[in-house]
Amino acid sequence: MGNENRGKVGVVGAILSIVFLLWFFASVGAMIYCSKHDMGALVVTLFGQYFLVFGAIAVFSGLKSKDFQPITLLFPLVGIGCMIGGCIFQFGSEEVMKYAEAALPYLFLGLFFVIGVSLVVGSYFSSKRRHEVCNYRIMGTCVKVKTRYHKGTRTYCPVYEAYFRDETILLSNNTYSNMNHIEEGETRELYLNPDNPKEFYEPKEERSLTIFMYVLGSIFAAAAAFALAMVLFFVK
Repeated sequence: MGNENRGKVGVVGAILSIVFLLWFFASVGAMIYCSKHDMGALVVTLFGQYFLVFGAIAVFSGLKSKDFQPITLLFPLVGIGCMIGGCIFQFGSEEVMKYAEAALPYLFLGLFFVIGVSLVVGSYFSSKRRHEVCNYRIMGTCVKVKTRYHKGTRTYCPVYEAYFRDETILLSNNTYSNMNHIEEGETRELYLNPDNPKEFYEPKEERSLTIFMYVLGSIFAAAAAFALAMVLFFVK
């Protein structure tokens, strides 16, 4: 029975992979066709669907793995905006397009405000959940620091070794940052989920990342709200 179920899962996975590849390359072909036939707005729509699909996959993957990152919401939101805007400018009447052009600044600022609020709210609930389920305190020793370089900036991700329920385990959240420097051999306090030891957080790093997301989200929301107020009350 187990082999039969695995076989069914394998067939479904193969079918989904084929459908995904067909969609991906068909969309590329459609964008080329639209760009050559004076349908530039539809190119934006087709490109937006990539943002929507890949963003939705990232959001779903984060929720499924219980490691949801609120910033991933940005991608499906941008995708939806591109799709709607492209369709309006391709198929809408002149009156509709004039209305859309007039409303565009408000929609853009509204999107920034929603993104900012989502970052703050999402970070809050994500942190709250981690503190609820990761309630087993242990001490972990950093045995390796994985690094990445981007435009001259170094980010790192520590790998901890800890002793849990009579065995030695390695822990890494695969989150790279440069806000919490750590050296190999350094010992840190960790809190893990006793039902899923791979799910854990280190208080100092978790606090820094949460504050960063709060600040980033607040800046997005405040800047959008301020600009929207300027437009509404001072721009004639």
